[in-house]
Amino acid sequence: MSPTASPAPAPADCWYALASSSEVGRHLFPLRALGAPVVLYRTEDGTAVALEDRCAHRAFPLSAGTLDGDLVSCGLCGFAYDTDGQCVSVPTQPRVPFGAHVAAYPVQERDGLVWVWLGESGRARLHRVPELPWLTDDGWAGVEGTAEVAAGYLLLHENFADVTQVPFVAPEIAPAALAGSTPPLEVVVTETTVELRREFPPAPLPGWQTELLGADVGDATTVQGGFFLSPAVWADHWDATYAGGAARLRFTQLVTPVDDALSRLHWRVSRDFALVDPDADARMHAMFQDYYARVRAAMETAQRVLDVDGPGPEVNVAADVAALRVREIVVGMLAEEGVAARPDHPST
Repeated sequence: MSPTASPAPAPADCWYALASSSEVGRHLFPLRALGAPVVLYRTEDGTAVALEDRCAHRAFPLSAGTLDGDLVSCGLCGFAYDTDGQCVSVPTQPRVPFGAHVAAYPVQERDGLVWVWLGESGRARLHRVPELPWLTDDGWAGVEGTAEVAAGYLLLHENFADVTQVPFVAPEIAPAALAGSTPPLEVVVTETTVELRREFPPAPLPGWQTELLGADVGDATTVQGGFFLSPAVWADHWDATYAGGAARLRFTQLVTPVDDALSRLHWRVSRDFALVDPDADARMHAMFQDYYARVRAAMETAQRVLDVDGPGPEVNVAADVAALRVREIVVGMLAEEGVAARPDHPST
């Protein structure tokens, strides 16, 4: 049997969108990210807090305790922790034991998302939270969903980096512009981001989009922009212009590595048309829920092949250039953190 391929570790020095703002309130909300247990909640003044979800006294989750004012009390031993993770009281004695604390993670809230920094806390201020204004700005509507995917986060990013796979995964939603050969990619790479752009020649819009626009708009010129903003975010822009109008779509894929072999995918599809159509949201949600379910199944299949047979030789094509750059960036980020990369791919 071929050696097992371990999925790539994820960079810790990154802002990850662990939850929607609406999910975090005056309750203890547990989840896992980067192999660590995290509990989210809001203080009485509405500030979002992220703490390590494990009591310093014994192996018991804080999320199984209670939220008293701004303090989290362990449901097993009663140790109470403040928003900085410091234990401030112990019910059985007047003095708090030395070293009684849990990790407190930096948090930012933007664009309706709660972003948490799980890496070295001193580096958080050196990195910006990705800006995704279409998620909350006026003039946009959208649908969303969440899934856990039994595959490494890097497989997901590489899938999002290559839209030429869409016609094979979900031909009924793919634009006609993706049929046949596609225009060459323009790729811009920085130390931590990848941006791709291609302009398609005039072609019909997908039938579902034409129906939502409420008219046969004829051929449209479409510009696709893809953005690897960080290991936490891949965003796609699809801007179509046609005689008498324009329509924009934004696909936001928020990826959180739960551990090396499991990823949480929160997806959102935003549009600036059909904003008052009562059926548009329901139709788009059903359509893209199905699409991302297919993506999930495909990535889990690919991960199983890698797990059983290990990384093998690859043949790359022009459409892979963005994905290959993403690999290079991730390896560089891990090296900066002093982590040895072990991606599933021979090129890394």
